[in-house]
Amino acid sequence: MRLDETSTRIIRAVKAEAARCGKDGSSLAEALGRNPKYVYDRFSFKKDFSTRDLGKIAEFLGITTQDIIRSAAFDAQIHAKEVA
Repeated sequence: MRLDETSTRIIRAVKAEAARCGKDGSSLAEALGRNPKYVYDRFSFKKDFSTRDLGKIAEFLGITTQDIIRSAAFDAQIHAKEVA
């Protein structure tokens, strides 16, 4: 299954925000109460995050879900400039 552009941007945003906070996929999986493969499948763009996941991720990172969405929007702006 190919993910849509929005899901891809949100995954990139989660990866970026986690990196900014010094968190890896394993610690993220633990915070979600999931096994590491769950996060790996998302970080490798095989599956998307649920809205429930995003809320838990934001809380774990000490940010808001809106911050993740803003990060994804920023990613869209950057890539739009690359295309232009």
